[in-house]
Amino acid sequence: MSGNVFIDERVVLLDKWGISCREVVFENYKDKILGCFVSVSDLNLVAEKLAESVIDFSWISNLDKGTKRAYERTSKETAAALVEIFKSTGINNGIINEEFGEVLVSIGASQTLASLFEHISLPIAELWKPQLKQNEGFDFHTVCKLNFINYGEAKYSLSSNPHGKSLSQTKRFFHEEKHFRDRVHLISLVDEVAINNLDNDQYGAIIAFSINSENASKIFENAIDLIEEKIEVDSLEKIYMVGVGVEYE
Repeated sequence: MSGNVFIDERVVLLDKWGISCREVVFENYKDKILGCFVSVSDLNLVAEKLAESVIDFSWISNLDKGTKRAYERTSKETAAALVEIFKSTGINNGIINEEFGEVLVSIGASQTLASLFEHISLPIAELWKPQLKQNEGFDFHTVCKLNFINYGEAKYSLSSNPHGKSLSQTKRFFHEEKHFRDRVHLISLVDEVAINNLDNDQYGAIIAFSINSENASKIFENAIDLIEEKIEVDSLEKIYMVGVGVEYE
């Protein structure tokens, strides 16, 4: 039973990104699930900021010499491919394609969780996974204030509401222990406390998806109705649900 879903009227503006966000409250899951609804109002500005974010290699500069060498080539090759998408092929007549959209949902969700809930936003996984543009696991990660790593799966569709796909993929990835496989990378990106929590089976999930509906609350309700079927809720410290809507002119 989904219960009531409320989208807060208070808006948090991320002016530098051309997006705004509001907290979503799930009455029946207040202690377990937190949510936010993201509105993208300036696609060109978002494309610019996405490009800037993926070529920000400051996270690499903080690594030891050997680890830097392990990540520099992959991250720079992937960043170049992503920037090309953002600049030349991502937006066509004001409409974004699926590849662009999925990265938009990933980074938009991550940045919003940082703004609303004070998460640390990590570089998207494509920048540090071993293969160019072939992300074989979770799309993005954050670390919350309690030092739990949160694993994010992003789905985008131009015409539908892919919350079910994000939930199904999340379920599969946890079943295949993709979160534990990411540990070998995350140990270089997060502090020791977060890794220890992961080793003690304390972590969270982020369900991120595009919303193509004027009734965003209903989409969140539909997602909540599916969550017990798709996710082992009790195995997670927190679940974050992020819906991203694009305001087309």
